[in-house]
Amino acid sequence: MAAPVAAQTAAAPAAAPAAAPAAVDKSQEVICKRDKETGSLVKARRTCLTRQQWAYVQDTNQQFARDLNNSTMSRPGSQ
Repeated sequence: MAAPVAAQTAAAPAAAPAAAPAAVDKSQEVICKRDKETGSLVKARRTCLTRQQWAYVQDTNQQFARDLNNSTMSRPGSQ
């Protein structure tokens, strides 16, 4: 009975190497956020953007806040 077992293992194909996981681009991953609507307790708006787009929105908002802060600081006060 040992011969059939040996024949089966010899005839079995070699195990295929495990496929490497595909490189996932994290910047293209979609992230959804819920923003509550002002004046409502239950209404919310869902916004879905990629990580790259959220980073752009954050950078743009920060730049706007910096510009606004700098423009109000550089104005002379009324006398």
